[in-house]
Amino acid sequence: MGKIINVSKLVKYGWLFLLAGLVINYIYRLVFHDVPIDKIIMGSDMEGYYQYLVHFFIKDWEAFNRLPWAFPYGEGLTVSGFTSGVAILCSPFFLAAHFISIFLSLPTDGHTSIYYGSIQIAGIFYAYVGMVFIYKFLREFYNHKVSLITTSLFFLATNIFFYSVLLGAGMAHVYSFSMIAIYLYYCNQYSKDNSLKNLLLLGVPFALAVLIRPTNIISGLYILLYGVSNFATLKVRTSFWIKNYRAIIILFAIGVIVFLPQMIYWHHVTGKFIFYSYQSQGFPNWNSPKFGVVLFGKYNGWLTYTPIVLFALAGLFIQLWKKQMNSLAVLLILFFSVYINASWWFPTFGAAVGQRAMIDFLPFLAASLALAISKIKEMPKPLKISLTAVIIVFILYNIQFGFRYNSGMWWDSPMSWMKFWNTLKF
Repeated sequence: MGKIINVSKLVKYGWLFLLAGLVINYIYRLVFHDVPIDKIIMGSDMEGYYQYLVHFFIKDWEAFNRLPWAFPYGEGLTVSGFTSGVAILCSPFFLAAHFISIFLSLPTDGHTSIYYGSIQIAGIFYAYVGMVFIYKFLREFYNHKVSLITTSLFFLATNIFFYSVLLGAGMAHVYSFSMIAIYLYYCNQYSKDNSLKNLLLLGVPFALAVLIRPTNIISGLYILLYGVSNFATLKVRTSFWIKNYRAIIILFAIGVIVFLPQMIYWHHVTGKFIFYSYQSQGFPNWNSPKFGVVLFGKYNGWLTYTPIVLFALAGLFIQLWKKQMNSLAVLLILFFSVYINASWWFPTFGAAVGQRAMIDFLPFLAASLALAISKIKEMPKPLKISLTAVIIVFILYNIQFGFRYNSGMWWDSPMSWMKFWNTLKF
């Protein structure tokens, strides 16, 4: 079923997606909330990622040991808790904004609307790239209609919508989503052709995803356990990696190269090439993970605010039963991702829109959500209509919540059904 997508169509649809995303962003910021464009970048984690760009391309490199949005480290020094993966992916857009500013004789300090807008464009661009590769992956197994519907649901019915086109383009998650989607696609290609090309094409986005958010390293289980469904297939896969040990060496080398800028920064500040930059913030809940908070929490529960995942999990259970689509690897990745998030010192992840830390791993649910969609299409008409209506409600729920969400209102007072309703009502 897999077919090459026409490049000219990709470009055309990409421009349309970008234009639509910018219009939606404008409506969100200036019609619904009156939010200035600098809020896309300034403050919280967003500024932590963005400051790498300003200091690398504009300011004196000596100031790298005194970044403003960072943790104190020693006397007069600071070290960023955020890695540089987002900055690396956003650098072409930032540089475009910088050259435009120079050409138009505008301020070139990295803190004008042109620079902030470039990051908004980057977020929309990487969301589109991620969905293109999810579609390409799904077309290997499903027809065009199921693949397109499934891909659309990732954008319309999950918090990717908020973290790409509304007010989250400065955060890390849409970039992780994009890199893992590319990695997922090329894992499948590598399973059919163990070429160096495919190994590089899966290794680079995987390494970038880990650089963006180090917890994404658990995504490596997908390629390690590709095709494993029981002990017998585990022995086969282990034998494969023993015979192809050079591939592991190459993947490790890719990781070192991709991480080199980060290691140089860490060494510049701390004298260490490997450094835990979050320092006092960590995982104090290893022995008592807050699974309920992560999955069903009243503020940012994954299933509470991204209920379309329920359809994907239903599809995953079918695949586990039938031992299909690397479902065992997917299950392990989902388990460890939830466990890690539930062990984090702040399992709600602050003023987030849904469980944002799970956005990174959504591509692994592509095949299972597509299976659920294909099963619904085969159901008797009354049931098919009912479940389709539920999916439409989930889409409206996600979009309305994204548009109405206000972090101050949401977090500065106790949770109540009235507050929940005021956020969702039209």
